[in-house]
Amino acid sequence: MVGVSEDRGFISGYQPLLKRLLRDLQPSSLLQQSILRNLEPSPTGKSDFLLATGKAARGMAETLSAQLSIPPQHVLVVVPRGYPPPDHLPYVEGNHPEPGKESVDAARASLSFVNAINPEGRLLFALSGGTSSLLCMPVQGVTLEDKKTLVGKLMNAGAPIDILNCVRTHLSMIKGGNLLKNFRGYQVRTIVLSDVPCHPPEIVGSGPTIFHRLDGKRTLNMIEQWLLPHEIPPSIRVHLLNLVQGDPPPFSRGIPEVVGDSRVVLETAASVLGRPETRIHFLTHCLFGEARDKGKEIASLVRSLAPPGSGNHLFLATGECSVRLGKTRGRGGRTLELGLSCGLSLKDRSAVVGALATDGVDGNSGLSGVLLESRVFRSPEKEKQLLEALDGHDSGTFSEKEGIGLNFGATGTNLNDLLFIYLSNDQEASQS
Repeated sequence: MVGVSEDRGFISGYQPLLKRLLRDLQPSSLLQQSILRNLEPSPTGKSDFLLATGKAARGMAETLSAQLSIPPQHVLVVVPRGYPPPDHLPYVEGNHPEPGKESVDAARASLSFVNAINPEGRLLFALSGGTSSLLCMPVQGVTLEDKKTLVGKLMNAGAPIDILNCVRTHLSMIKGGNLLKNFRGYQVRTIVLSDVPCHPPEIVGSGPTIFHRLDGKRTLNMIEQWLLPHEIPPSIRVHLLNLVQGDPPPFSRGIPEVVGDSRVVLETAASVLGRPETRIHFLTHCLFGEARDKGKEIASLVRSLAPPGSGNHLFLATGECSVRLGKTRGRGGRTLELGLSCGLSLKDRSAVVGALATDGVDGNSGLSGVLLESRVFRSPEKEKQLLEALDGHDSGTFSEKEGIGLNFGATGTNLNDLLFIYLSNDQEASQS
């Protein structure tokens, strides 16, 4: 582990480690380590078809198609607009982080692709985070704008991802297993790179190939726990109150195969960031809740586990926090708020705090995360500036100004957020 230095040059020492971490979390690496050891091409006389969607779709599609010798005409890749497209494979773009017209077009293209598979075909569905926005086909009677409005309000209220995706599924003609409604092939295998901590993999991307039992009235009650009644579009209220559960689509009760999740991030981070002289603590792979509050809670836990003078420690936590936005909104993200809040709470300790969005994009911050020395906040002026930035949800602007922002761009993977704290044998902290 790179030690704590007297200047900001320590950041350059961590950059290669974090790049290596992201490289080890690429879909190609994770697939080779897991499912590709046992996944064989379809038997003679049958064919494989590959549909890959999400932020990691390119890497998953290129790896699977090459390994199984799937011809390009049997492949469709759905990527976010602006992300690098796959090499030599057919693709369409969807909108992200909010669905748009291209998301509707991508959903139609995906349905057409699946519906055209013949009875001798096997569908390999490579699913990663971001799919909920990339594939969007609202139910009849609900407009795209109404759906976007509702989900946006829930996000701004701080609703967690499982609630968001439950709502999306109830308002979709493609999610919750409906991608397979007219599938005629002989087998479906859903391969998942999960960005949803502590929830079953069918939550990822709102489960286009996994049956979800619908309960409109219960879902409406759940929405009303986060929003006022007048904030719910009337068309959505009517749909949920009159929703009737249909039969499960064929093959939609299969078990998804997870090739990477928050636990994998923890294990990989320990391997890359750990050192023999450092005690490693796995705090949680289920970090969720308000980012700023969770940063404080993690800092408190770190204090209890590593009093001053107790040696070198590396603390690791993964998950996906949320941010409840107020009226004042700047440029920031949940990962930045998590790391900055944790760093501020450890200002009297010799700590390096890093928070990284593994997909490389944290909110609207334009950054991938933050890397800082906690003692920078011993300055009352710096602490005041940070608190103002957190209150205004402007963590991106603050991090760039202070030179503590990380920016890797879109990484091609998507496996939750990582928080790490390296605490040195800081005997001086106990004397300060």
